Amino acid sequence: MGMKQGNGGVRMGWFLGIALAIGCAQVSSPAGGPLDETAPQVLEMTPPNGSSDLQLESLTLRFDEFVVSRNAVQQMLISPPIAGIPQFKTKGKEVHVLFESEWFEAETTYVLNFGDALVDLHESNPAEALFFAFSTGSELDTLTLEGQVVDHLTGSGVGALRTLFFKDSTPWDSIWGGERPVSVAITDQEGFFRGSFLATGQYKAIAVDDVNRDYRWNPGESLAFSNVSVAAGKKWAAPWLFAPTVPPLLPAYIASASVDSSGFMRVLAPKTEEEMEEEWTVLVDDKALDILWCRTGDSVKLWTQEPQFLESPRVIWTWVDGSDSLQARLTRSPMGSALNMAPQWPAKTEVRNERTWEFGRVLRAVDPALWTLREDTITRLLSQSDVTLSESSKGGNSVEIRTEEVSGQKYELTILPGGVMSREGSSVQDTLLWKWQTWPEDHFGSFTLVLSDLSGPGWIRCSPKGKSMAELSRIRCESDTTVGWPKLSPGQYEVGFELDANNDSIWQAMDPLRQQTPESYFYLPKTLDIRSNWELEWTWSLKIEGEELEQ
Repeated sequence: MGMKQGNGGVRMGWFLGIALAIGCAQVSSPAGGPLDETAPQVLEMTPPNGSSDLQLESLTLRFDEFVVSRNAVQQMLISPPIAGIPQFKTKGKEVHVLFESEWFEAETTYVLNFGDALVDLHESNPAEALFFAFSTGSELDTLTLEGQVVDHLTGSGVGALRTLFFKDSTPWDSIWGGERPVSVAITDQEGFFRGSFLATGQYKAIAVDDVNRDYRWNPGESLAFSNVSVAAGKKWAAPWLFAPTVPPLLPAYIASASVDSSGFMRVLAPKTEEEMEEEWTVLVDDKALDILWCRTGDSVKLWTQEPQFLESPRVIWTWVDGSDSLQARLTRSPMGSALNMAPQWPAKTEVRNERTWEFGRVLRAVDPALWTLREDTITRLLSQSDVTLSESSKGGNSVEIRTEEVSGQKYELTILPGGVMSREGSSVQDTLLWKWQTWPEDHFGSFTLVLSDLSGPGWIRCSPKGKSMAELSRIRCESDTTVGWPKLSPGQYEVGFELDANNDSIWQAMDPLRQQTPESYFYLPKTLDIRSNWELEWTWSLKIEGEELEQ
Protein backbone atom coordinates (compact mmCIF):
# COMPACT_ATOMS: atom_id res chain seq x y z
CA MET A 1 0.00 0.00 0.00
CA GLY A 2 2.77 2.38 0.89
CA MET A 3 4.46 1.60 -2.39
CA LYS A 4 1.29 2.43 -4.31
CA GLN A 5 0.80 5.64 -2.40
CA GLY A 6 4.37 6.59 -3.20
CA ASN A 7 3.87 6.01 -6.91
CA GLY A 8 0.67 8.00 -6.86
CA GLY A 9 2.53 10.83 -5.14
CA VAL A 10 5.21 10.81 -7.82
CA ARG A 11 2.61 10.92 -10.58
CA MET A 12 0.74 13.67 -8.80
CA GLY A 13 3.91 15.72 -8.48
CA TRP A 14 4.72 15.15 -12.11
CA PHE A 15 1.32 16.41 -13.28
CA LEU A 16 1.52 19.33 -10.86
CA GLY A 17 4.89 20.29 -12.34
CA ILE A 18 3.40 20.28 -15.84
CA ALA A 19 0.47 22.40 -14.70
CA LEU A 20 2.78 24.91 -13.08
CA ALA A 21 4.92 25.06 -16.22
CA ILE A 22 1.86 25.62 -18.39
CA GLY A 23 0.62 28.26 -16.02
CA CYS A 24 3.93 30.09 -16.19
CA ALA A 25 3.93 29.88 -19.99
CA GLN A 26 0.45 31.37 -20.15
CA VAL A 27 1.38 34.52 -18.27
CA SER A 28 4.74 35.16 -20.03
CA SER A 29 5.14 37.99 -22.54
CA PRO A 30 4.61 36.92 -26.17
CA ALA A 31 7.59 36.97 -28.51
CA GLY A 32 7.88 39.68 -31.15
CA GLY A 33 6.26 43.09 -30.92
CA PRO A 34 7.24 46.43 -32.43
CA LEU A 35 10.93 47.21 -32.75
CA ASP A 36 12.43 49.87 -30.52
CA GLU A 37 13.49 52.61 -32.95
CA THR A 38 13.97 55.32 -30.31
CA ALA A 39 17.53 56.40 -29.56
CA PRO A 40 18.59 56.29 -25.91
CA GLN A 41 18.33 59.66 -24.16
CA VAL A 42 20.72 61.07 -21.56
CA LEU A 43 18.92 61.97 -18.33
CA GLU A 44 21.94 63.26 -16.43
CA MET A 45 25.68 63.90 -16.83
CA THR A 46 28.07 64.01 -13.90
CA PRO A 47 29.86 66.41 -13.87
CA PRO A 48 27.32 68.62 -15.71
CA ASN A 49 27.82 69.43 -19.40
CA GLY A 50 29.49 72.84 -19.77
CA SER A 51 31.48 72.69 -16.54
CA SER A 52 34.53 74.92 -16.03
CA ASP A 53 37.57 74.72 -13.71
CA LEU A 54 37.29 70.94 -14.13
CA GLN A 55 40.07 68.41 -13.69
CA LEU A 56 38.27 65.58 -15.40
CA GLU A 57 38.93 62.04 -14.12
CA SER A 58 35.55 60.42 -14.69
CA LEU A 59 32.32 61.17 -16.56
CA THR A 60 29.06 59.40 -15.78
CA LEU A 61 26.13 59.37 -18.19
CA ARG A 62 22.74 58.09 -17.02
CA PHE A 63 20.31 57.03 -19.75
CA ASP A 64 16.59 56.29 -19.91
CA GLU A 65 17.23 52.68 -20.97
CA PHE A 66 19.89 49.98 -20.86
CA VAL A 67 22.89 50.79 -23.05
CA VAL A 68 26.17 49.22 -24.15
CA SER A 69 29.31 50.65 -25.72
CA ARG A 70 30.29 49.77 -29.31
CA ASN A 71 33.72 50.62 -30.77
CA ALA A 72 33.79 53.36 -28.15
CA VAL A 73 37.46 54.29 -28.43
CA GLN A 74 37.28 54.57 -32.22
CA GLN A 75 33.97 56.45 -32.19
CA MET A 76 34.80 59.00 -29.49
CA LEU A 77 36.32 62.19 -30.90
CA ILE A 78 38.05 64.43 -28.36
CA SER A 79 38.99 67.92 -29.48
CA PRO A 80 41.65 69.04 -29.02
CA PRO A 81 43.30 65.58 -28.80
CA ILE A 82 44.48 64.35 -25.41
CA ALA A 83 47.53 62.31 -24.42
CA GLY A 84 45.75 59.12 -23.30
CA ILE A 85 42.95 56.73 -24.18
CA PRO A 86 39.81 56.78 -21.98
CA GLN A 87 38.23 53.60 -20.61
CA PHE A 88 34.50 52.80 -20.90
CA LYS A 89 32.55 50.88 -18.27
CA THR A 90 28.83 50.26 -18.77
CA LYS A 91 26.44 49.01 -16.10
CA GLY A 92 22.72 48.90 -16.81
CA LYS A 93 21.59 52.41 -17.69
CA GLU A 94 24.87 54.08 -16.72
CA VAL A 95 28.11 54.59 -18.64
CA HIS A 96 31.33 55.58 -16.84
CA VAL A 97 34.21 57.05 -18.85
CA LEU A 98 37.55 57.17 -17.02
CA PHE A 99 40.40 59.64 -17.71
CA GLU A 100 43.56 60.89 -16.06
CA SER A 101 43.59 64.60 -15.28
CA GLU A 102 47.15 65.11 -16.60
CA TRP A 103 45.94 64.22 -20.09
CA PHE A 104 44.31 67.67 -20.36
CA GLU A 105 46.04 71.03 -20.93
CA ALA A 106 45.35 73.97 -18.60
CA GLU A 107 42.98 76.80 -19.59
CA THR A 108 41.54 74.81 -22.51
CA THR A 109 38.03 73.98 -23.67
CA TYR A 110 37.50 70.32 -24.59
CA VAL A 111 34.61 68.77 -26.49
CA LEU A 112 33.97 65.00 -26.35
CA ASN A 113 31.83 63.72 -29.24
CA PHE A 114 30.60 60.17 -28.70
CA GLY A 115 29.56 59.46 -32.30
CA ASP A 116 27.88 56.02 -32.40
CA ALA A 117 29.76 54.72 -29.37
CA LEU A 118 26.74 54.21 -27.07
CA VAL A 119 23.74 52.20 -28.25
CA ASP A 120 20.65 50.71 -26.65
CA LEU A 121 20.84 47.11 -25.52
CA HIS A 122 18.38 45.37 -27.85
CA GLU A 123 18.20 47.24 -31.19
CA SER A 124 21.60 49.03 -31.19
CA ASN A 125 20.08 52.46 -31.79
CA PRO A 126 22.91 54.95 -31.18
CA ALA A 127 22.55 57.95 -28.88
CA GLU A 128 22.31 60.82 -31.35
CA ALA A 129 24.48 63.96 -31.38
CA LEU A 130 25.86 63.13 -27.94
CA PHE A 131 28.70 65.32 -26.66
CA PHE A 132 30.22 66.65 -23.44
CA ALA A 133 32.03 69.99 -23.21
CA PHE A 134 34.08 71.39 -20.34
CA SER A 135 36.98 73.71 -19.62
CA THR A 136 40.05 73.13 -17.51
CA GLY A 137 40.12 76.91 -16.92
CA SER A 138 37.66 79.45 -15.63
CA GLU A 139 36.22 80.29 -19.07
CA LEU A 140 34.43 77.98 -21.50
CA ASP A 141 34.56 78.71 -25.23
CA THR A 142 30.92 79.20 -26.23
CA LEU A 143 30.99 80.58 -29.77
CA THR A 144 28.95 78.83 -32.47
CA LEU A 145 28.97 78.44 -36.25
CA GLU A 146 25.79 77.86 -38.22
CA GLY A 147 24.80 77.01 -41.77
CA GLN A 148 22.56 74.87 -43.94
CA VAL A 149 23.13 72.00 -46.37
CA VAL A 150 20.72 71.50 -49.29
CA ASP A 151 20.58 68.89 -52.04
CA HIS A 152 22.16 70.32 -55.19
CA LEU A 153 19.29 68.95 -57.32
CA THR A 154 16.16 69.54 -55.25
CA GLY A 155 17.20 72.45 -53.00
CA SER A 156 15.72 70.65 -49.98
CA GLY A 157 17.62 70.30 -46.72
CA VAL A 158 19.73 67.20 -46.08
CA GLY A 159 19.66 65.74 -42.57
CA ALA A 160 21.85 63.32 -40.57
CA LEU A 161 25.15 64.60 -42.02
CA ARG A 162 28.27 64.96 -39.91
CA THR A 163 29.52 68.53 -40.12
CA LEU A 164 33.23 68.69 -39.33
CA PHE A 165 34.79 72.02 -38.28
CA PHE A 166 38.46 72.91 -38.75
CA LYS A 167 40.57 75.94 -37.94
CA ASP A 168 41.13 78.10 -40.99
CA SER A 169 44.87 77.43 -40.81
CA THR A 170 44.24 73.73 -41.57
CA PRO A 171 45.18 73.08 -45.23
CA TRP A 172 42.48 71.57 -47.43
CA ASP A 173 44.87 68.77 -48.36
CA SER A 174 45.02 67.82 -44.68
CA ILE A 175 41.24 67.88 -44.39
CA TRP A 176 40.80 65.56 -47.39
CA GLY A 177 43.61 63.43 -46.00
CA GLY A 178 41.75 62.76 -42.73
CA GLU A 179 42.71 65.59 -40.33
CA ARG A 180 40.63 65.30 -37.14
CA PRO A 181 38.10 68.12 -36.73
CA VAL A 182 38.00 70.49 -33.76
CA SER A 183 34.22 70.18 -33.48
CA VAL A 184 31.38 68.10 -34.88
CA ALA A 185 27.69 68.79 -35.46
CA ILE A 186 24.81 66.88 -37.07
CA THR A 187 22.44 68.46 -39.60
CA ASP A 188 18.74 68.38 -38.71
CA GLN A 189 15.93 67.33 -41.07
CA GLU A 190 16.01 70.72 -42.82
CA GLY A 191 19.76 70.60 -43.26
CA PHE A 192 20.68 73.15 -40.58
CA PHE A 193 23.78 72.62 -38.45
CA ARG A 194 25.26 74.37 -35.43
CA GLY A 195 28.83 73.91 -34.25
CA SER A 196 29.26 74.72 -30.56
CA PHE A 197 31.97 75.49 -27.98
CA LEU A 198 34.33 77.09 -30.48
CA ALA A 199 37.14 79.49 -29.64
CA THR A 200 37.56 82.88 -31.31
CA GLY A 201 38.91 82.63 -34.85
CA GLN A 202 38.15 81.74 -38.47
CA TYR A 203 36.88 78.27 -39.39
CA LYS A 204 36.19 76.14 -42.44
CA ALA A 205 33.95 73.09 -42.45
CA ILE A 206 32.58 70.19 -44.48
CA ALA A 207 29.35 68.19 -44.16
CA VAL A 208 29.73 64.56 -45.12
CA ASP A 209 27.54 61.48 -45.38
CA ASP A 210 29.98 59.64 -43.13
CA VAL A 211 29.08 56.12 -44.24
CA ASN A 212 31.90 54.34 -42.38
CA ARG A 213 31.65 56.69 -39.37
CA ASP A 214 35.30 57.65 -39.31
CA TYR A 215 34.99 61.47 -39.01
CA ARG A 216 36.47 62.13 -42.45
CA TRP A 217 35.52 62.32 -46.10
CA ASN A 218 36.31 59.27 -48.20
CA PRO A 219 36.10 59.26 -52.01
CA GLY A 220 32.60 58.22 -53.02
CA GLU A 221 30.90 59.69 -49.93
CA SER A 222 28.50 62.53 -50.73
CA LEU A 223 29.67 65.89 -49.48
CA ALA A 224 28.96 69.60 -49.04
CA PHE A 225 31.36 72.40 -48.16
CA SER A 226 32.07 76.08 -48.71
CA ASN A 227 35.26 77.70 -49.95
CA VAL A 228 34.49 80.64 -47.65
CA SER A 229 35.88 80.66 -44.09
CA VAL A 230 33.69 82.17 -41.38
CA ALA A 231 34.48 83.64 -37.97
CA ALA A 232 33.14 81.84 -34.90
CA GLY A 233 29.86 83.38 -33.84
CA LYS A 234 28.73 83.95 -37.46
CA LYS A 235 26.77 82.04 -40.12
CA TRP A 236 27.48 80.94 -43.64
CA ALA A 237 25.27 83.24 -45.70
CA ALA A 238 24.59 80.83 -48.58
CA PRO A 239 23.48 77.20 -48.26
CA TRP A 240 26.03 74.55 -49.11
CA LEU A 241 25.25 72.28 -52.05
CA PHE A 242 25.28 68.59 -51.15
CA ALA A 243 26.34 66.30 -54.01
CA PRO A 244 27.87 62.88 -54.65
CA THR A 245 31.60 62.51 -55.25
CA VAL A 246 33.40 60.15 -57.57
CA PRO A 247 34.14 56.80 -55.89
CA PRO A 248 37.69 55.48 -55.92
CA LEU A 249 38.67 53.72 -59.12
CA LEU A 250 38.73 49.96 -58.92
CA PRO A 251 41.88 48.38 -60.32
CA ALA A 252 41.57 47.41 -63.98
CA TYR A 253 42.24 43.74 -64.66
CA ILE A 254 41.30 40.89 -67.02
CA ALA A 255 38.76 38.76 -65.19
CA SER A 256 38.60 35.93 -67.74
CA ALA A 257 39.69 35.04 -71.28
CA SER A 258 38.62 32.18 -73.56
CA VAL A 259 39.57 31.21 -77.13
CA ASP A 260 38.20 28.59 -79.53
CA SER A 261 39.94 26.70 -82.35
CA SER A 262 38.98 29.36 -84.91
CA GLY A 263 40.97 32.02 -83.12
CA PHE A 264 37.88 33.81 -81.73
CA MET A 265 38.39 35.15 -78.18
CA ARG A 266 36.07 36.45 -75.49
CA VAL A 267 37.52 38.51 -72.65
CA LEU A 268 35.89 39.99 -69.56
CA ALA A 269 37.73 43.21 -68.64
CA PRO A 270 35.73 46.00 -66.93
CA LYS A 271 36.93 49.53 -67.74
CA THR A 272 37.59 51.92 -64.88
CA GLU A 273 36.63 54.99 -66.95
CA GLU A 274 34.23 55.38 -69.85
CA GLU A 275 36.76 57.36 -71.93
CA MET A 276 39.65 55.07 -71.08
CA GLU A 277 41.97 54.58 -74.09
CA GLU A 278 43.06 50.98 -74.50
CA GLU A 279 44.95 48.58 -76.75
CA TRP A 280 44.83 44.79 -77.07
CA THR A 281 47.56 42.34 -78.09
CA VAL A 282 47.56 38.55 -78.47
CA LEU A 283 50.82 36.58 -78.19
CA VAL A 284 51.54 33.00 -79.22
CA ASP A 285 55.06 31.81 -78.42
CA ASP A 286 55.99 35.46 -77.76
CA LYS A 287 54.88 36.38 -81.29
CA ALA A 288 52.20 39.07 -81.71
CA LEU A 289 49.29 38.03 -83.90
CA ASP A 290 47.46 40.28 -86.34
CA ILE A 291 44.10 40.78 -84.59
CA LEU A 292 40.94 42.86 -84.64
CA TRP A 293 38.81 43.57 -81.60
CA CYS A 294 35.70 45.36 -80.34
CA ARG A 295 34.24 46.12 -76.92
CA THR A 296 30.64 45.99 -75.69
CA GLY A 297 30.38 47.07 -72.06
CA ASP A 298 32.75 44.93 -69.98
CA SER A 299 33.09 42.30 -72.71
CA VAL A 300 35.81 42.37 -75.38
CA LYS A 301 35.82 40.21 -78.51
CA LEU A 302 39.09 39.54 -80.33
CA TRP A 303 39.82 37.52 -83.44
CA THR A 304 42.71 36.77 -85.78
CA GLN A 305 42.71 37.84 -89.42
CA GLU A 306 42.67 34.21 -90.56
CA PRO A 307 41.16 31.27 -88.67
CA GLN A 308 43.82 29.21 -86.99
CA PHE A 309 44.29 26.90 -84.02
CA LEU A 310 45.68 28.79 -81.04
CA GLU A 311 47.41 26.99 -78.20
CA SER A 312 46.49 29.00 -75.11
CA PRO A 313 47.48 32.47 -76.37
CA ARG A 314 48.29 35.25 -73.92
CA VAL A 315 45.94 38.23 -74.05
CA ILE A 316 47.50 41.59 -73.10
CA TRP A 317 45.47 44.68 -72.19
CA THR A 318 47.26 48.04 -72.00
CA TRP A 319 46.02 51.54 -71.19
CA VAL A 320 47.59 54.91 -70.47
CA ASP A 321 48.94 54.15 -66.99
CA GLY A 322 48.80 50.38 -66.67
CA SER A 323 48.48 46.92 -68.19
CA ASP A 324 47.31 43.40 -67.42
CA SER A 325 47.57 40.02 -69.12
CA LEU A 326 46.05 36.57 -68.86
CA GLN A 327 46.54 33.18 -70.52
CA ALA A 328 43.36 32.43 -72.49
CA ARG A 329 41.54 29.22 -71.69
CA LEU A 330 41.27 27.02 -74.80
CA THR A 331 37.78 25.64 -75.54
CA ARG A 332 37.15 22.98 -78.19
CA SER A 333 33.64 24.15 -79.08
CA PRO A 334 32.92 27.36 -81.02
CA MET A 335 31.98 30.28 -78.76
CA GLY A 336 28.76 31.81 -79.97
CA SER A 337 26.98 31.23 -83.23
CA ALA A 338 26.07 33.20 -86.35
CA LEU A 339 22.46 32.44 -85.37
CA ASN A 340 22.93 34.39 -82.13
CA MET A 341 21.67 37.73 -83.39
CA ALA A 342 19.22 40.24 -82.01
CA PRO A 343 17.73 43.67 -82.81
CA GLN A 344 18.65 46.52 -80.46
CA TRP A 345 15.17 47.96 -79.87
CA PRO A 346 11.81 46.99 -78.27
CA ALA A 347 8.90 45.40 -80.15
CA LYS A 348 7.17 48.79 -80.28
CA THR A 349 9.44 51.65 -81.17
CA GLU A 350 9.74 55.13 -82.63
CA VAL A 351 10.29 55.68 -86.35
CA ARG A 352 13.81 55.22 -87.66
CA ASN A 353 15.42 55.29 -91.07
CA GLU A 354 17.99 52.65 -90.15
CA ARG A 355 18.12 49.58 -87.90
CA THR A 356 21.12 47.62 -86.61
CA TRP A 357 21.36 43.90 -85.79
CA GLU A 358 24.24 42.55 -83.72
CA PHE A 359 25.50 39.01 -84.28
CA GLY A 360 27.28 36.74 -81.84
CA ARG A 361 30.17 36.07 -84.21
CA VAL A 362 32.35 38.10 -86.53
CA LEU A 363 30.82 38.16 -90.02
CA ARG A 364 32.59 37.71 -93.34
CA ALA A 365 29.75 38.63 -95.70
CA VAL A 366 26.00 39.16 -96.13
CA ASP A 367 23.88 38.46 -99.21
CA PRO A 368 21.19 41.18 -99.51
CA ALA A 369 19.38 39.13 -102.15
CA LEU A 370 18.32 36.78 -99.34
CA TRP A 371 17.01 39.61 -97.12
CA THR A 372 13.43 40.93 -97.40
CA LEU A 373 11.64 43.69 -95.51
CA ARG A 374 7.83 43.77 -95.34
CA GLU A 375 5.79 46.85 -94.38
CA ASP A 376 2.28 45.64 -93.55
CA THR A 377 1.39 43.72 -96.72
CA ILE A 378 4.06 45.17 -99.04
CA THR A 379 7.28 43.17 -99.33
CA ARG A 380 10.44 44.51 -100.93
CA LEU A 381 13.81 42.94 -101.59
CA LEU A 382 16.79 44.71 -100.11
CA SER A 383 19.59 45.90 -102.37
CA GLN A 384 23.31 46.02 -101.75
CA SER A 385 23.00 49.65 -100.67
CA ASP A 386 20.28 48.76 -98.13
CA VAL A 387 22.39 46.24 -96.15
CA THR A 388 25.77 47.33 -94.76
CA LEU A 389 28.19 45.09 -92.92
CA SER A 390 30.10 46.99 -90.26
CA GLU A 391 33.80 47.60 -90.81
CA SER A 392 36.00 44.82 -89.40
CA SER A 393 38.06 47.35 -87.46
CA LYS A 394 34.87 48.31 -85.59
CA GLY A 395 33.86 44.79 -84.76
CA GLY A 396 32.50 43.12 -87.86
CA ASN A 397 29.57 41.63 -85.90
CA SER A 398 26.74 43.99 -86.81
CA VAL A 399 24.65 44.72 -89.90
CA GLU A 400 22.90 48.02 -90.61
CA ILE A 401 19.73 48.06 -92.70
CA ARG A 402 18.05 51.05 -94.35
CA THR A 403 14.35 50.85 -93.43
CA GLU A 404 12.83 54.32 -94.10
CA GLU A 405 9.92 53.71 -91.72
CA VAL A 406 6.66 55.58 -91.21
CA SER A 407 4.45 55.92 -88.12
CA GLY A 408 1.94 53.28 -87.09
CA GLN A 409 3.16 50.47 -89.34
CA LYS A 410 4.14 46.84 -88.79
CA TYR A 411 7.50 45.60 -90.09
CA GLU A 412 8.95 42.17 -90.65
CA LEU A 413 12.54 41.35 -91.61
CA THR A 414 13.31 37.92 -93.08
CA ILE A 415 16.79 36.42 -93.64
CA LEU A 416 16.81 33.25 -95.74
CA PRO A 417 19.43 30.51 -95.31
CA GLY A 418 22.80 31.70 -96.59
CA GLY A 419 21.98 35.37 -96.01
CA VAL A 420 24.75 35.72 -93.41
CA MET A 421 28.20 34.10 -93.41
CA SER A 422 30.52 34.02 -90.43
CA ARG A 423 34.26 34.59 -90.64
CA GLU A 424 34.81 30.84 -90.28
CA GLY A 425 32.65 30.15 -93.36
CA SER A 426 29.49 28.92 -91.64
CA SER A 427 26.18 30.42 -92.76
CA VAL A 428 22.65 30.77 -91.45
CA GLN A 429 20.90 27.45 -92.02
CA ASP A 430 17.38 28.41 -90.94
CA THR A 431 15.11 31.27 -91.94
CA LEU A 432 15.38 34.11 -89.39
CA LEU A 433 12.45 36.43 -88.71
CA TRP A 434 12.01 39.63 -86.69
CA LYS A 435 8.86 41.69 -86.24
CA TRP A 436 8.36 45.18 -84.82
CA GLN A 437 5.88 48.01 -84.97
CA THR A 438 6.31 51.79 -85.01
CA TRP A 439 4.22 53.97 -82.74
CA PRO A 440 1.45 56.00 -84.39
CA GLU A 441 2.00 59.74 -84.60
CA ASP A 442 -0.58 60.48 -81.87
CA HIS A 443 1.28 58.17 -79.42
CA PHE A 444 3.63 60.99 -78.47
CA GLY A 445 3.03 64.17 -76.53
CA SER A 446 4.69 67.56 -76.82
CA PHE A 447 6.14 69.87 -74.19
CA THR A 448 7.02 73.55 -74.44
CA LEU A 449 8.88 75.36 -71.67
CA VAL A 450 8.99 79.15 -71.33
CA LEU A 451 12.07 79.90 -69.24
CA SER A 452 12.56 83.31 -67.64
CA ASP A 453 14.62 85.20 -65.04
CA LEU A 454 17.81 83.25 -65.70
CA SER A 455 20.74 84.46 -63.59
CA GLY A 456 23.17 83.34 -66.30
CA PRO A 457 23.65 80.89 -69.16
CA GLY A 458 23.25 77.16 -68.73
CA TRP A 459 21.45 74.06 -69.93
CA ILE A 460 17.85 72.99 -69.63
CA ARG A 461 17.27 69.25 -69.14
CA CYS A 462 14.19 67.11 -69.70
CA SER A 463 14.71 63.52 -68.58
CA PRO A 464 12.66 60.47 -67.53
CA LYS A 465 11.75 60.54 -63.85
CA GLY A 466 14.44 59.00 -61.69
CA LYS A 467 17.12 59.66 -64.31
CA SER A 468 17.41 63.44 -64.03
CA MET A 469 21.05 63.55 -65.16
CA ALA A 470 20.52 61.28 -68.18
CA GLU A 471 21.06 63.15 -71.41
CA LEU A 472 17.68 62.62 -73.01
CA SER A 473 17.74 66.32 -73.89
CA ARG A 474 20.18 69.00 -72.80
CA ILE A 475 19.69 72.36 -74.50
CA ARG A 476 21.98 75.36 -74.07
CA CYS A 477 20.25 78.58 -73.01
CA GLU A 478 22.09 81.91 -73.01
CA SER A 479 19.17 83.97 -71.67
CA ASP A 480 15.38 83.87 -71.22
CA THR A 481 14.02 81.63 -73.94
CA THR A 482 11.41 79.11 -75.07
CA VAL A 483 12.38 75.49 -75.75
CA GLY A 484 10.28 72.59 -76.94
CA TRP A 485 10.22 68.81 -77.20
CA PRO A 486 7.68 67.95 -79.96
CA LYS A 487 7.83 64.14 -79.54
CA LEU A 488 8.06 62.68 -76.04
CA SER A 489 6.93 59.16 -75.19
CA PRO A 490 4.18 59.01 -72.55
CA GLY A 491 5.50 58.93 -69.01
CA GLN A 492 6.80 61.13 -66.21
CA TYR A 493 9.70 63.49 -66.76
CA GLU A 494 11.81 65.80 -64.61
CA VAL A 495 12.93 69.23 -65.72
CA GLY A 496 16.00 71.04 -64.41
CA PHE A 497 18.33 73.89 -65.24
CA GLU A 498 22.11 73.65 -64.89
CA LEU A 499 23.61 77.09 -64.29
CA ASP A 500 26.93 77.74 -66.04
CA ALA A 501 27.95 80.35 -63.48
CA ASN A 502 31.51 80.82 -64.78
CA ASN A 503 30.39 80.58 -68.45
CA ASP A 504 32.99 77.97 -69.35
CA SER A 505 30.50 75.71 -71.20
CA ILE A 506 31.01 72.96 -68.59
CA TRP A 507 28.61 72.24 -65.73
CA GLN A 508 30.93 72.05 -62.75
CA ALA A 509 30.37 68.98 -60.58
CA MET A 510 31.71 68.29 -57.09
CA ASP A 511 35.50 67.90 -56.96
CA PRO A 512 36.76 68.10 -53.35
CA LEU A 513 40.47 67.78 -54.13
CA ARG A 514 40.26 70.95 -56.24
CA GLN A 515 38.05 72.71 -53.68
CA GLN A 516 35.40 72.77 -56.40
CA THR A 517 31.76 72.96 -55.34
CA PRO A 518 28.99 72.10 -57.82
CA GLU A 519 27.40 74.86 -59.81
CA SER A 520 23.74 75.49 -59.07
CA TYR A 521 21.10 73.13 -60.40
CA PHE A 522 17.53 74.41 -60.38
CA TYR A 523 15.12 71.53 -60.03
CA LEU A 524 11.37 71.80 -60.51
CA PRO A 525 9.45 70.23 -57.63
CA LYS A 526 6.64 69.21 -59.99
CA THR A 527 6.85 66.14 -62.20
CA LEU A 528 5.95 66.54 -65.85
CA ASP A 529 3.29 64.02 -66.87
CA ILE A 530 3.34 63.44 -70.65
CA ARG A 531 0.33 61.71 -72.22
CA SER A 532 -0.37 60.61 -75.75
CA ASN A 533 -1.53 63.39 -78.08
CA TRP A 534 -1.23 66.05 -75.37
CA GLU A 535 0.36 69.44 -75.75
CA LEU A 536 1.74 70.91 -72.53
CA GLU A 537 3.18 74.35 -71.91
CA TRP A 538 5.03 75.20 -68.74
CA THR A 539 6.10 78.67 -67.63
CA TRP A 540 9.03 78.61 -65.22
CA SER A 541 10.59 81.63 -63.55
CA LEU A 542 13.81 80.88 -61.70
CA LYS A 543 13.02 83.70 -59.25
CA ILE A 544 9.75 82.30 -57.94
CA GLU A 545 8.69 78.97 -56.51
CA GLY A 546 5.34 78.68 -58.27
CA GLU A 547 5.02 77.28 -61.77
CA GLU A 548 2.08 77.32 -64.14
CA LEU A 549 1.20 74.24 -66.15
CA GLU A 550 -1.24 74.66 -69.03
CA GLN A 551 -2.72 72.00 -71.24
